[in-house]
Parts: sequence; C-alpha cells; structure tokens
Amino acid sequence: MIHNLAMLDRRKFLRTSLSAAAASSIAAWGARTPVKIAHREGNMPKKPGASPYELAASVPGLSGLEVGSVRLWDRENALAYKKESDRWRIRTVSMSGALPQDVTLVTAGPAAEEGLRKTIQAGELLGATVVLIGGFFETCPKMDSEATYGPAVELLKKMGPVAANAGMTLGLELSLSLEEYQKLLGLVNHPAVRPYWDATGTDHMGHPGDGTKGLEVLGASICQMHLKNGRAGFLLETRHLLDKHRKSPPEQPQVMSIDWPKAFNIIKNSGFEGWFAFETPHTSVETFITEATKNVQFVMKSMS
Repeated sequence: MIHNLAMLDRRKFLRTSLSAAAASSIAAWGARTPVKIAHREGNMPKKPGASPYELAASVPGLSGLEVGSVRLWDRENALAYKKESDRWRIRTVSMSGALPQDVTLVTAGPAAEEGLRKTIQAGELLGATVVLIGGFFETCPKMDSEATYGPAVELLKKMGPVAANAGMTLGLELSLSLEEYQKLLGLVNHPAVRPYWDATGTDHMGHPGDGTKGLEVLGASICQMHLKNGRAGFLLETRHLLDKHRKSPPEQPQVMSIDWPKAFNIIKNSGFEGWFAFETPHTSVETFITEATKNVQFVMKSMS
C-alpha cells in the first residue's frame, strides 16, 4: 500500500513537472518573435520567364512578397499568383496599391470603398494579412483640414471592420508627421487600421527624426515596415545623404539615411511582430540577388 502511494506520488510529481516544462516551453514560443523579411514586387527587376516568387526564392532568407493589388482583382490572376506562391514557398504578405488610379484617401468615396473591398478579397485568397494604403503630399489627408481628412476617416472607419473580418489589417503609409499620424489613427480608432511605417520615407518627406522616433512611439501598433536605402546600389548598412525629395520645398535641407543599427535596437524592444519589406531598387537580376542577400544578412544580424 505504501509502495503504491509512493508510485502515485511519483507519477503526480512527474506529471506536474512535465506540465511545468511544457508551460515554460509554450511561454518561450510566445516570447520569441521571428524575423520575417519580404520584398516589394514593384522594386524587383523582371526575370524573363520567371514569376516574382521564383526570383524572390533565389535570395536566401527572403520568404515573403508584397504584391500590387489592382491586377489581382481578377480572380484568375490572383489564382496564378497563389499557385506561384505555393510552388516557391514564398508567402504573399501584403497588398500594395489598394486604390484605383486617380482615387485617393482625400477623394475617398464609393470608388475607394470598392477598390478596398476588391483588394481585401484578393488578399484573403492569397493569404496576405496587410493591405497597404498610401497617401503622399497632395493625395495625403491634411490633418489641419477636416475637409481632406474627414472623408479618409469615414472610409477607414467603414472598411476597418471589413478588413478585420477577413483577418487583415489596413496599413497606412502617409507623408504625415508622427504627431499627425497619431491624430488620424485616433480619429479612426479601429484595431484593424494601423500604421505601415517607412522610417526613411517619413524623414525624406519633410519630417526629419520622426522616422526613428515613430519606431519607438508606435511600436507594436505598426503592422508592417518598409526598409529602403534611398537609391540603387546602396545597401541598408551604408549611411549616406539622401537626394532631396522631388516634392520637398526649396528650403528643406537634405537628410541622412536611417541609422539602421540604432533603429533595429529600438525595433527589438518595441514589440513589433510584423514583416519587414524591402523597398530597395536594383539595376539587374544579378544585383538584386547580391544586394538583397546582403540586406537580408544585415537585418538578421541586427535583429539577433
């Protein structure tokens, strides 16, 4: 009898120990954020006879693609992309160019709503989780003018739940300052409408310093990030003076490219769990493979 009780106690102890070990292991899974790296299709060179997924698969560590939306509203085109995504094991992570030509967040209205619905539908088929909505300078809401930001807020409030029901997020990439971003997001106030952060673009479009500051302030609310180097042939790890933005005022000085080692340290502590998407130009297929490979290695090292 004593022996049997001892055996039961031992089994109970083992079960408890195993349960504790399993719980610890599961907690460790949740604490570890994988580094996920994609490339924007629109910045990749064309490889004759190959899909962008095949080309992306030639870069070690590149596992995702951000694709253009409008032509994928056609179901047959979307299915062809899905087939290539499965074939090359490159995930479609986000949809860019979500609005029809000549339709913007400022004009909004039924055409913008229809474009977003079609993009969400295509993205759901492809397995994407982010719909990128861009707005720059004249196509970006002015946060001191309700006449321009009002239609955008109305559209995003309406479409946020539609995106959420499809398991997607509407990511806003805009030429706003960090403070203006926060105001717009506060007015929309929906968890499926979040910032799509481009630190380089934010600095370059007239808000020096906000690009890096936004990484810290917006943190885990950022749904995805663009990483760019300013021009073809320049790697992320090399800091340089950016050319002036063509739409910047004459008095605006040139700015330096992002200090990415510093930025990645902020990102690691920010709670960000989304994808990085390279928005880097390349002059040929060969340079794309070489430069993208080096950029992937730099990001992985910086995030380790």
